[in-house]
Amino acid sequence: MIKSTLFLCLIIFLSDAVNIQNEQKFLEPEKKKVIHIQLQERETKVQDKQNFYKLIAINQDKLSDSSFAQTQQSGPQYMRMHNYKNIQYTADLGIGQPGNTFKVVLDTGSANLWIDSTRCQEEGCMRHKQYNHEDSQSFLPLNQELSVEFGSGDLKGVVNADTVYFGDVTLPRQNLAEITSENGAIFRDLDFDGILGLAYPKMAPKNFNPVFDNLMDQRVLERNQFSFYFAKDANDIAHSEFTLGGYNPAHVDGDIHYHDVIDKYYWMIKADNILVDNKDIGLCNGSCRLIVDTGTSIMSGPFDDLGTLLRTLNVKSHCHEINTLPTITFKIDDVDYTLDPEEYVKPTNFDAAQLTEVNEGDDLQALIEVNNWDCIAAFMPLDIQQPQGPAWILGDIFLRKYYSIYDRDNNQVGFAKAKK
Repeated sequence: MIKSTLFLCLIIFLSDAVNIQNEQKFLEPEKKKVIHIQLQERETKVQDKQNFYKLIAINQDKLSDSSFAQTQQSGPQYMRMHNYKNIQYTADLGIGQPGNTFKVVLDTGSANLWIDSTRCQEEGCMRHKQYNHEDSQSFLPLNQELSVEFGSGDLKGVVNADTVYFGDVTLPRQNLAEITSENGAIFRDLDFDGILGLAYPKMAPKNFNPVFDNLMDQRVLERNQFSFYFAKDANDIAHSEFTLGGYNPAHVDGDIHYHDVIDKYYWMIKADNILVDNKDIGLCNGSCRLIVDTGTSIMSGPFDDLGTLLRTLNVKSHCHEINTLPTITFKIDDVDYTLDPEEYVKPTNFDAAQLTEVNEGDDLQALIEVNNWDCIAAFMPLDIQQPQGPAWILGDIFLRKYYSIYDRDNNQVGFAKAKK
């Protein structure tokens, strides 16, 4: 959710690092740790995941609003993640004390840390666990207001600081935005308590550093990398994994290919082309930008180009025989990353009569295919403004097939086919 989920995080710099190094010059170097974190398994509670797809289909005007894009960073630690019905993936984050954990979406498409707060008395907030700063002895008031708008709602909050526990790493005086007001069905219905942004610090407002930059400053990681493995089975809530400090070879099938980040704001890379059944249909015109975003459940493209893609796919005529649809290939540095139709088409499970209000839009079929066979192309239109846009978003539909590595040392994104 590119600006969808956003995080506000301040980082503490270690001013004594050089002195510490000098003192330890003749000592054995401290070994980096490899930490595997098993997350508690929780059954998610939600009425119907199809509400998410209905939201995408109905709210085209809102999803193409420029504010959606504008408001959007030791050894490896393996953190297993909650798979929220293949809509969101969350990990546990401790605040104030290690046992006081919150489920947060790990979002490479935003750069701030937001957490549900007892300061918010709205319905969406009350349905989730709420952070109470009065219970924390390490709380530091900063009282800076922050608000963000994005495609499926908006957040308002107050920026303060507290100790954060991420894996077995302790981050004192980490800035976070306590949510004081939220608007949107996404917050109310989905199963997370906050958002942890992993994008570049350039995206964070008011010069606050993201959580991962805080980790980098503390020099606790073997490599300044993190990576994601997303379980492919919607019923598998046990095996998705987030790795800090590197990647997990156990999830990699074949070679890893790295691609340079071209704008240190999002995790943005350049595609040579986007092909349909290996044919150029004019989506890139030489090259196009791709944003790799773990916080976006599906994928997105510029309004006009996505219309071209969906008209070419003609999903509405193939829901009863999805395997006859073409493949979609993202060609990046001469490497082909292909999605098969069963990977980019999702059933909506709606009775067609329930979608009468959707069919009132003249341009609907050119944008999102909702029809009598009850399936949808897993894309939404989104015009990201310059200088970052226009750009396509590679969300979880893509990232379930391809293991992704985010390398801040070399400013690259790595992809490899994810091992089943």
